[in-house]
Amino acid sequence: MSARSSTLLPWLITAVSVAVMCALGYWQLERMVQKQQRLASIAQKQGNGSMSLVAALSHDDPRDIRVEFSGVPNPKHLIYLDNQIHNQRVGFDIVVPVSTNAGWLLVNYGWVPAPDFMRTLPTIQLDNELLAFEGVVSVPGANPLVTETNDDLSQFPALVQQLDFAALSRGLGIQLLPVVIQLTSENPAFARNYQPVVMSPEKHLGYAVQWFGLAIAAAAIGGFAISKKGRSNE
Repeated sequence: MSARSSTLLPWLITAVSVAVMCALGYWQLERMVQKQQRLASIAQKQGNGSMSLVAALSHDDPRDIRVEFSGVPNPKHLIYLDNQIHNQRVGFDIVVPVSTNAGWLLVNYGWVPAPDFMRTLPTIQLDNELLAFEGVVSVPGANPLVTETNDDLSQFPALVQQLDFAALSRGLGIQLLPVVIQLTSENPAFARNYQPVVMSPEKHLGYAVQWFGLAIAAAAIGGFAISKKGRSNE
């Protein structure tokens, strides 16, 4: 193998590694900008105070709008959203279908701890009378890393890994609106700490700096090692 060929592969590996690290850095910067825009949107929407449910859902993007509404929950069809963490403890989010003047929708009552490590469902007692609700509109997205394990959503209470509106609508025999109301008023039976933005823009900036730093280090170390090897072969 010629000297040129022996150094071509290391240079190629170094270049690809640097390119990948730089791409990850730019991706983190894009995520930082997206989070900044989302936080600005949240501040603007919630600065206007609470709205009626019908008015909020008439927006092109109803996410993060505070709402106040009345509805009748269906406690016979509880939905347990699995693998929810609160204060480093594993538990469930309790999601309930509620009939409102805007239609049927899902209301997240909040988090409850798991009774044990056997995925036993805790007993939840809810009223089925007309109630007043205060919360924030959310639109949960599908997690491609989650494979739904409960295919029989005709049996309730139901344990699910994520909220699939189409599957739940079929199981409940109703048409659900594609939103979830995250309740925000205090209730001693549930932990309610909904955070629409989990990772701050500053953290994304920190990760971007780390990736760019790694790219610079990889380029410097790779270039030095390859040059040193080239000189030793002369």
